[in-house]
Formats: sequence, structure tokens, C-alpha cells
Amino acid sequence: MNQAKIYDIAGAAGVSLATVSRVLNHPEKVKESTRNKVLRIIKEKGYKPNANARGLASRRSTTVAIVVPRISQASVAEMIQGIDDSAKKFGYTLRLFINSNPKQEQELWGEVIASSVDGILLMNDEMTQETAKLLQYTPVPVLFVNAIPKSDKYGSVCIDYQESAYKITKKMIERGYKSIMFVGTEHKYTVNDYKLNGYVKAMEEAHLPTNIVFSSGDVSINEKHFTQIMENKLPEVALFVRDSMAISFMNIAVKKGHRVPEELQIIGFQNTKYAELSNPKLTCVETPIYEIGNRAMAYLTELMRETNAQEKPKHILVDYKVIWRESTK
Repeated sequence: MNQAKIYDIAGAAGVSLATVSRVLNHPEKVKESTRNKVLRIIKEKGYKPNANARGLASRRSTTVAIVVPRISQASVAEMIQGIDDSAKKFGYTLRLFINSNPKQEQELWGEVIASSVDGILLMNDEMTQETAKLLQYTPVPVLFVNAIPKSDKYGSVCIDYQESAYKITKKMIERGYKSIMFVGTEHKYTVNDYKLNGYVKAMEEAHLPTNIVFSSGDVSINEKHFTQIMENKLPEVALFVRDSMAISFMNIAVKKGHRVPEELQIIGFQNTKYAELSNPKLTCVETPIYEIGNRAMAYLTELMRETNAQEKPKHILVDYKVIWRESTK
């Protein structure tokens, strides 16, 4: 039986997965009208719950799920390390789920829930309508890690992306630079929207024209696009939402004979290990990804204990700083 079909029951009945489980395990605890509706849908769909689904409402597994879009990014690995160190302290084990195919989201989330985890750390910031819908029927706490939820039903742990982008842009303006380009990703990520907002605010306050570019986050694809940008007009400063994109742009610029930082200054927005390995070394707004992962796991343990069940989930902001290196003057 496909575990994802528990969502079919919950979705059709307009109830949570926990309610479906209570109907199966403790029907006397469910309002009669709701119970009858769920049982009718179960019968209509021929649903046969397995042991995992039947224990959904009451089981404690001391296991936490981490849902990520991909594991190839350097930042993901370091963040998981922070989560793991915190999880060990609190006695939790981790299960990793990779949500790389949006067309299979329902199946993946069915697998997450069927694994009877006590909580979910969600790193995927590219929130699709399908994910938003499935989250409504998730019976355990969900916390966004280095991502920002669109609903106030969920908490998050990250840095203040809008403020950090505003401050680094303003700092470069104060140094006398007027031509500052912002490079984001073609895919829409909420945190990158906040970075863009901060950049735009700083430029508009200084009455300077914005220069906004969206490119692929895949370095094997963006080389052609970056080359086209340089053939037009080279900015004085380029701010990138990802270190990998910043380093890719810098490598192309140097190959074409442009001097960094004399002609072109480049700033990243993560401070991954690649920033210090690049030549010249990359200036970055540091996203303390290990600390974010560590704090996220600690906060999720509070949510899983249900001590704050009646309170609105918190949005925890972690301190950040700028690491100045050779790619800026």
C-alpha cells in the first residue's frame, strides 16, 4: 500500500493525519460527524492502514526528519552537521529525505509521515502549492531552517536577510560606488526575495538605479549568461545570493582580463568553504549555517515537547557578520 494514500483520506475529509489515526485507533475520541465522514471516505477509497499509519497519533520515535531539496550544496552539509550535533545532545536520531522532484512531493511527504518522526526540519525554501497543502495535514511540528515560511503557523531559524543585504549594499554606496549589481537565482526562493528587497531599499534611498539579474544557480549553465553580462557593462560591485555563483562570475571575469577587485568587486552571501579557496578570496555576508542548524534542532525539541502548543511559533534570527576578503577593496 502506498503510504502517501493516508493524505488522500485526510485531504478528502479536510482533517489532519492525526485525526485519521485517532479514528483508526481511538474512534471514541473523535466527534461522531467527523468520525463517520472519515470512515466513509476510508471505505470509498478502499484504504487499508498499515502499522505505521495506525500508530501515527500516539507513537514517539525520538526521530526527526530533515527534508532538503538537494545535498550537493556545501551549505546543506554544514547545516546538517549543526543539526546532528544538537540532536545527539537531546537524544534524537535523524532521517534525511531529499525532495529533488516536485512531481513526487506527495509520495515523499507520505514517506516522511509514515516513518513516524516526531518533528520535521524543512530546508526547502522553494515552497510549491503542493508542499503548502501537504504541510496542513502534517501532524508533527514543522520548523523552517534557513528558510522563511509564508504562513505564520510555522516557525523558522535564519538570519535577517533583508537587513544584511541592505547593510552590505549601503556600505558599498558609502564607499563611493554607484554601479552595484544584484544577481539572484531564476528559481524563486523566499530568502533571496528578502535579499533583493534589502538591496533595492539601499539603492532607492541613495537615489541610484538598480541593476537586477537572475541567473541559473548551476555553474555549468550560467557561464554563457555571465559572459553576456560582461559584454554589456561591467558593474563596479556585484552582489550574489550564492557563493558558487559569485566565484563562477569572478573566474569568468579574471579569464577575460578584468582585475578583481581593482575593476570589479564581488560579494557572496553564504561564506561557504569555497569562499576562502577562491582566488582572489571571496568577501561574504556570512550566513552562520552551522549555528542555524544547531539552533533549529534545539528549538524543534521545544515544539515537540508541546510546551508552547498554544503559542505562535517563533522566528529566531541568528547573528551574522561580513567577512572582508580580497574580492573587495
